[in-house]
Amino acid sequence: MFYREIDNELRLELTMPKHAQSLFEIIDRNRDFFGERFPWVDETKEVEDTLEYIKSRLELFAKDKTLHLTIVYKEQVVGVLDFMNLNLSNKRTEIAYWLDEAHNGKGIMTRAVRELVNIGFNEYGLERVAICCDVTNPSSCNVAERLGFTKEGVLRKYYLVSGVLGDYNLYSVLKDEWKNKK
Repeated sequence: MFYREIDNELRLELTMPKHAQSLFEIIDRNRDFFGERFPWVDETKEVEDTLEYIKSRLELFAKDKTLHLTIVYKEQVVGVLDFMNLNLSNKRTEIAYWLDEAHNGKGIMTRAVRELVNIGFNEYGLERVAICCDVTNPSSCNVAERLGFTKEGVLRKYYLVSGVLGDYNLYSVLKDEWKNKK
């Protein structure tokens, strides 16, 4: 199984069916927190829903269309991050992520995203990595900013959540910029 040790506290694992229970429990525990930003929360009603999602991501992984990883912090599953819309022919992707609210503020997501960007540039040969963040989610936007991503603008009325189209900040970093920052 694929996994990547980041440090003595943190590792990324390829999301597998074995993670379904833990990920569902996080989603269930964070329904209000996640529900403000993610439309899939309402559709995730039981562990089987999470398991089916994991299977769909594994099918896309086999086709080089995604890399969906589970974040393990101090031996506890705490969140996920993902190459959404991985496009190897155009050497680009977008990163999506979420973290158990109880684990915010520990630098977990910044370290995890940094490692995923490194994987994208060094192992997948990408030239561009983007992150889209709800403008009302400063924690998520701060991850991109701390890592030196460039804010390209605001995608207006970009994402439908609870019947409302919200605005999203678009950030990106290019391979040459990333090498100069590291």
